[in-house]
Amino acid sequence: MTGNSRFLSIVAMSLAVVAALSACGGGGGGGGSSAPATTVGGTAAKGVVKQARVLVCRIVNGAPEADGSCASGTTGADGSFSVTMSDGYTGPAIVKVMADTGSMMFDETTGSDLPYNMTMRAMVPAVSATTTVYVTPFSEMAAAAVGTSAIDAGKMTQAMNTVQTLMTNLGIDLTVKPMMDLKNNGTDSAMLGRQSNMVKQLARVTMAAKNAGTLTDVGGAPCNAAGTSAAQQIACAMTAMSRVMTGVSTSDATMAATMLAALDSQNPTSVTMPIMRADGTLGMELADMTSDASMQSAMQRAGMTVNAAASTVHVMMQGMR
Repeated sequence: MTGNSRFLSIVAMSLAVVAALSACGGGGGGGGSSAPATTVGGTAAKGVVKQARVLVCRIVNGAPEADGSCASGTTGADGSFSVTMSDGYTGPAIVKVMADTGSMMFDETTGSDLPYNMTMRAMVPAVSATTTVYVTPFSEMAAAAVGTSAIDAGKMTQAMNTVQTLMTNLGIDLTVKPMMDLKNNGTDSAMLGRQSNMVKQLARVTMAAKNAGTLTDVGGAPCNAAGTSAAQQIACAMTAMSRVMTGVSTSDATMAATMLAALDSQNPTSVTMPIMRADGTLGMELADMTSDASMQSAMQRAGMTVNAAASTVHVMMQGMR
């Protein structure tokens, strides 16, 4: 082989090695700078959480990365958020909705805002190009079950399934948007039913926090102890709900029974419901969530015709627990 031929052969081999190494990049990790960005978006609600800090944290070696390294964003006035991961990350992640300056949450039982003074989390087993996740006290239960170490996609999925099974009688589905969405689901009565049920159950959390002395803090004091604010009561109740979970597939039977009884005993006859109108604006409509007529009136005020509201509510109420 001549010297020139030998040189060309070495160059060709080097290029082949570079191409092979490039092909190995990406995968479930962070990916290279050329990887397409991925986005995690959704809604945070207990009720609607406004102007809160949102972190999307990669799971690295089984644990969430430090907050300072997470991708970040802010919830809007409708509780929505969208966080871009510019490195194209496609592995498991934890979404944290944290209190920030001016953070508020809507109180469905009074129709007014309260200070948002807690952190709620939700899990994403695998981030994709566009991932949707809903952050609620129920998603926080699943996140609490997983803990902070030895986390992987399988455990995340198992914990979410465990929470949904535990909350079957309340119809909890972590994949359901926590508001009625007439913009995207206006003709899907069954989906609107699932969404209205999520709103109803979130209202029950607020009501139980204020009314049920059986929900307690870690020291055993009732969440609604004298002198506590509504915001403190809700944060305490959410923590009490999370303490029910003892692992990704297990829960404390006694605590679970107490929690479920506290929620189920609440009668949501006066709830200010968040409804995304067909034009994309957010409306707040007061309704008795146990009454077909009251729910129909609320849906009409949100923009539905009389006939559409009547047929939709008939199906919606069948999906309510």
